[in-house]
Formats: sequence, C-alpha cells, structure tokens
Amino acid sequence: MQGTFRAILLVFMGLTSCSRNDAASGGGTHSSSEDSPITAQQLRARMRDLHAKAVLVNAWATWCDSCEHELPMLQKLSDRLAPQGVHVLLVSVDEPGELVRVRTFLADKNIRLTNYLAAPPLEAFKAGMNPRWPGMLPASFLFDGTGKLRYFWGGEAFEREMLPIVEGLLAGRAIDGESRFDVAPEAPNVRAAPPQNTPSR
Repeated sequence: MQGTFRAILLVFMGLTSCSRNDAASGGGTHSSSEDSPITAQQLRARMRDLHAKAVLVNAWATWCDSCEHELPMLQKLSDRLAPQGVHVLLVSVDEPGELVRVRTFLADKNIRLTNYLAAPPLEAFKAGMNPRWPGMLPASFLFDGTGKLRYFWGGEAFEREMLPIVEGLLAGRAIDGESRFDVAPEAPNVRAAPPQNTPSR
C-alpha cells in the first residue's frame, strides 16, 4: 500500500516530497513519555514547557526517502543552534506499533533528536500543527517560545533555506511565512502566511 501512494506522490509532487494515505495510517533521547502517540495539542504544550527561544518540529516517516535525506541535516542544525536556545524535535507518522522500528532507524543513522509518534487520526494532527499542511512529508514547522507557528516548510528543505529563517526569528525579525515544494515549477514557492487570526478549520 505504501508503494502505491508513493507512486501517486511522484506523479503529483514531482519527486520533491513524500506522502501517505491517512486512512491507512494509525496516526535525542527516548523516554517512556515518548512511547505513547502524541497529539498536536500535547506537542505544543511540551514545546512551551521547554522554555526555548524557538522550536523546530519535523514530521517524517521511515518509509519516506526525502525524510531520510533530511534527518542528518536536522541533527547538524540542532547541534549548531542548541546553544542559542533552539530545540529540534521529530514526530514520526509511522504506525504507532512501529516504535521499535522507528528507534532502530534513528539509531542506525546516529540521529539523537527527541522523537515522538503522531497520534491518530492524522487529519487531526495535521490540522493541529498547521491547517495549511496538506500532508506531504517531510514537513517542518518553526514555532516561537510561546508555541506560535512562525514558519512552515512543506517538503524537503535544506540548511541554507532553514538557517536564515531560524536566525531571523532569534533576531526578532518578521519571518512569518511558508515554503511549499508541492507547487508547479513556474509558480512561486515562498509566500507570506495568512493572518494569524484566521480561524482554523
């Protein structure tokens, strides 16, 4: 089933990101609190508890090739920005029962970032993270210290794209917006975010 949806993804998203059928899906250092799937609301609460200057959250899956490419960069980014009060967290959308596989996958690649499992249903998780997130993977979300979403990357991103945005947030600049890599090549892929008071669906 995963292969079927991956094939569909290649047609519609031009090899730039991964996707997964929500109906088919159930949903550092690892602690018992990370064993149970987490909702978007719970994740935002934990972000606020970190008292960080910024939190970068990456949604990924073991079956997503683009995610695999991106993880080492995120670990490097975390190592570089941690002294500045930036936390990088992972949220896997693998099946809740695949925790051991997820941990093995990360350990084999020397990824030490804290990882959570997204709680089903994934539609609710997506809406809670960003109503404008259609579900492509990888996807990254930059939150400020209050848990407010400030920037969104839909699809695989690179350090040269992420770092200036994160540093801009730390410097107090207006960086709110998004980069979407599922758009047609001739269309702009960076645009300002809608007003923050737009009601979530």
